[in-house]
Amino acid sequence: MAGLLTGAVTNGQYTKTQASQDLTKSNETTSTSKTAAKRDTGYNQDMFLQLLVAEMQYQDPLEPSDNSQYVAQLASFTQIEAIQSVQNDMHTMEANSLVGKTVVINSDHEEIEGKVDYVQSDDDGELYVSVNGNMYKTDEIISVVDPTYYNAVSVVRYFDSLLKDMPSVELVTLGDEKIITDIANTYNNMDAYTRSFINDDTVKAIEAVIKKFEELKKAKEEADNEVKNVTPVEENKESKEQAEETNSLEEAEAQEV
Repeated sequence: MAGLLTGAVTNGQYTKTQASQDLTKSNETTSTSKTAAKRDTGYNQDMFLQLLVAEMQYQDPLEPSDNSQYVAQLASFTQIEAIQSVQNDMHTMEANSLVGKTVVINSDHEEIEGKVDYVQSDDDGELYVSVNGNMYKTDEIISVVDPTYYNAVSVVRYFDSLLKDMPSVELVTLGDEKIITDIANTYNNMDAYTRSFINDDTVKAIEAVIKKFEELKKAKEEADNEVKNVTPVEENKESKEQAEETNSLEEAEAQEV
């Protein structure tokens, strides 16, 4: 089973390095080799038993084979079986240890991420893991991911989806309050490790947008306060002046008539 994938996350997008791509190809080749090896091993064991029985049946009665040879052959066969049994047990233990862990699976050239819910084997002893409600061969697992890393990448991906709706500084309006607030809250709730996945240019762009929005918001609040600060006396004075001006115009029109 492979180690951690090597790659980088830029704005929430995971990019595999060449080494990681080679690792995926290597695992596919290894998986095929393991399957072939299992078939070959079973075939050789069967052949061994057939040859042993045939040798005993068709040996020369006048010069029978030495019993010690049969004992040595059976001992070798038993030893091989024991080694294979240990290997199978270790493989089962390794698979069971994955329960509850986050893994990356390469299935049909598609990478799938998720937590292993349980492990089960089929009639042929092939082990499968349940991930996201689907069953996959353990040989298809290409990486076991640290939960902290996986959670950080998940948050960054969500954050990246928010950034797609963030306006540029020149186009910021008060109507963008919700998306800007969501972006600010998500970033502020990140721990230092998660923030390390966000590049500096992105952070600067976010800060510029937030600053512009705060300026617009402050300007609107000041304008609203100016309207509220107009006293009733001033309002009455303005109304009286407007009424007098209207009366003067009406009198002038009447005199002309």
